[in-house]
Amino acid sequence: MNDRLSNLFQSADDVPRTVRTARVANGIAFVILGAIFATWAVRIPAIETLLRLSKADIGIALLGLAVGSVLGLIASGVLVARYGAKAVVRLAIVTYCLLLPVIPLSGGLYSLLAVLAGFGFGKGLLDVAANTQALHIERVYSRQIMGGFHALYSAGALLGSLVGALFTGLGLSARAHFLVLAATFLAIGLAASVWLLPPDEADADETDTEFALPSREILGFCLIGFCALLVEGIANDWSAVFLEGAAGARPAVAALGFAAFALAMTLGRFAADRAVDAIGPRRFIRLTVAISALGVIVTLVPIPPVALLGFGILGFGIGGVAPVNLSLVGRADLERSSESAVAAVSTSSYAGFAVGPVAIGLLADATSLRIAFLPAIGVAAVIATLTFTLPGRGGSSPAVRSD
Repeated sequence: MNDRLSNLFQSADDVPRTVRTARVANGIAFVILGAIFATWAVRIPAIETLLRLSKADIGIALLGLAVGSVLGLIASGVLVARYGAKAVVRLAIVTYCLLLPVIPLSGGLYSLLAVLAGFGFGKGLLDVAANTQALHIERVYSRQIMGGFHALYSAGALLGSLVGALFTGLGLSARAHFLVLAATFLAIGLAASVWLLPPDEADADETDTEFALPSREILGFCLIGFCALLVEGIANDWSAVFLEGAAGARPAVAALGFAAFALAMTLGRFAADRAVDAIGPRRFIRLTVAISALGVIVTLVPIPPVALLGFGILGFGIGGVAPVNLSLVGRADLERSSESAVAAVSTSSYAGFAVGPVAIGLLADATSLRIAFLPAIGVAAVIATLTFTLPGRGGSSPAVRSD
């Protein structure tokens, strides 16, 4: 406990300047990760109209994005282990940003599918590389800072959404919008990447080239990531539909569902670091999934302001689970490298993000949207249970304490 309190109040002077500047640079990478994706997401209707695509065509194109993202997550573990997170962050920023303005230039469905696969690949590369860099930085700080990085991702997504809404309102075309944002973030990202931590001898000692696939020793982390992003995906894709349909909200109010969830999730992630230092990562996850389960229950009240509050509670609770889970991966005593482990957990997590909304849609068709939200409470209980099975720092036994 005394060690934890001393780490909590660790002075910035105790951390080398190179690490502090790397923390800022990597934070910028997380902002770019969220902002570039949000830039694409808010202009999907414009791309649909520009390329004369149907809703089914957009669904197929989004499948290309998902496949590309998973491939990027898998490949990134190998690339980071071999070349270091700094080099892969740079490569990913270039790929991610340069392909954004190519999207509106697609000639039709199949070219869009190919471009989005490459765009998703860049996103997957950046996701794992930035998280791996964050783990290296966090080790020097000797306290939890991962939540802050993920909060910056959420903040970047909000920024991208707001800029997208502004440019759309001003009548700026998707082509011009994407070009301006891509050029801006490419320049900022490459300039900031100079300050990222380079690979050191310790990294070289643990380098391997195994594919970033889940294994038995990290199964618990993978399942927690899958479940956490499954719940996030439900709120991301169904909040507005749920508020307008099941809760009877007006369209303008229903549109606030995602904003309430995203804003609360950002705040929850910023608060996560100090909370983990105070109560430990496993207790933190158990507490926050309980809060997220409460949020699901509150959303079921068929009164729009109450349901809106429920999405805020849900976002505040679930937001910190994924970053804290990744911190636990980085600190665990594993046979595989931390780069490969992070990539495997990220891949499993993204699968949950993709599966959750689809499962809710199928269940809602068979029952109702309100009933379809109920399994999220059980998913929260599964996450809490899994925290008792995770390996600790000193070995693979769950009995090793890191709370």
